[in-house]
Amino acid sequence: MNRTLKRIVSTLAVLVLLTGCGPNRVETPSRFPKPVMQPIALSAALQVDAAFSSYVHEEKLPPPGKAWKLSIGPASVDWMKNLLAAAFTDFKGNATAGADLVFRPVIDSVQFSTPAQSRTEFFEAWIKYKVAVLDRNGKPLAEWPIAAYGKRRDKSLASSEDGMGEALNKAMRDGAAGLALELRDPQRLKSLLNAASARSPSASVEPQPAAGDRHAS
Repeated sequence: MNRTLKRIVSTLAVLVLLTGCGPNRVETPSRFPKPVMQPIALSAALQVDAAFSSYVHEEKLPPPGKAWKLSIGPASVDWMKNLLAAAFTDFKGNATAGADLVFRPVIDSVQFSTPAQSRTEFFEAWIKYKVAVLDRNGKPLAEWPIAAYGKRRDKSLASSEDGMGEALNKAMRDGAAGLALELRDPQRLKSLLNAASARSPSASVEPQPAAGDRHAS
């Protein structure tokens, strides 16, 4: 084998090694069912910054584990928009001007586990959110911690990335259910609605009835 051929083979071997050592990259699927809820007769908006919408969790597992790069932000924005659109009669997206209530979330922490770590058949994910609720003048009304958990069995999955992505998706659905419960708590709702009504004469404190079961999917 001449020098040129040896150099080519060596370069290809290095590239293969580098590719194999790269992190497992996961884009969390944005598949969230529309919740069936009793909508509240208020306008609401979702205020997110770049740190939230582009949040990526990176972690290197102990040997022989690999590095993981988990995209959390985009799907988190999607599930919150999906929930708030069902929870309020007038959801303004990110247009906060004039909204009776403004929801401002942050991601507090992310943890995950692989089947190799836990010696089980499951990928698992934990996400802790904090959701601040503001009135139309930006005054804080409440801050709710939302703890979300999801898991996915690794059998019949195409890849480890698919398994982790599904676990993260299930965690976000759990987070949506948690936020829905906060919105449906009678005492907290009354406090929020009265505070918003005091600052917005047009705001009603009576929820509007919705057809179907009273639950969040």
